[in-house]
Amino acid sequence: MTTRVVSGLLAGLCLLAQAQDGSVVRLYPVDDSSRDPTFRAFVKKLQSVVEAHDTKALRKMADKEVVSGPSEDDTGWAKFTTRWRPDDPESTLWHALSDLLDLGFTRELPTLFVSPYLVWKFPRELSAASYLVVIRDRAELRAAPSLKAPVLALLSFDVVRKLGQPEGGEGLGKWVRVSMLDGRSGYVNARDVMSPLMPRAQFGRRNGKWLLIALEGPN
Repeated sequence: MTTRVVSGLLAGLCLLAQAQDGSVVRLYPVDDSSRDPTFRAFVKKLQSVVEAHDTKALRKMADKEVVSGPSEDDTGWAKFTTRWRPDDPESTLWHALSDLLDLGFTRELPTLFVSPYLVWKFPRELSAASYLVVIRDRAELRAAPSLKAPVLALLSFDVVRKLGQPEGGEGLGKWVRVSMLDGRSGYVNARDVMSPLMPRAQFGRRNGKWLLIALEGPN
């Protein structure tokens, strides 16, 4: 099943919690991997492969027609390696797969899991390029990019508007200026938010074996 088909299946399945005044939209984390022991075992093996940056092992866990882009021609391991450059020290492949493992998997069909939830479940009525998703419970929205700045609000899996690129601040790490949907703005720690434009993956069961069947997105 291609990415385009799956996108159609997911069009009406956004997991949203929205306040009556429309000022809050949340995407709660989803991880259905435990619902299928065989897929859970696949995930554990994939985690080891990702930690080892083992390209040969990853190839064995990928479908021979693995999708790596939006074009009909973006299929197969050769195209996958051209796009993701797994053996290049500067490749973002392993970081992307690590993020997907951390964010969990949504089961769409008995033979299909997708990741991450915040891409596949993002509200269609919002521009993915303009928003970020808070991936933690009670993340702090601060008045300035500093742990010493006053806390303006606690965000739990909120969808927030991005007002700038990550920037340095007082202390370690980076901060992003965002606004809540009710108009309040401030800074969140960059590690507490993710973009719905991040890479997305599909995992399918083929002849009794789980495989990576698609990995698309920025790289």
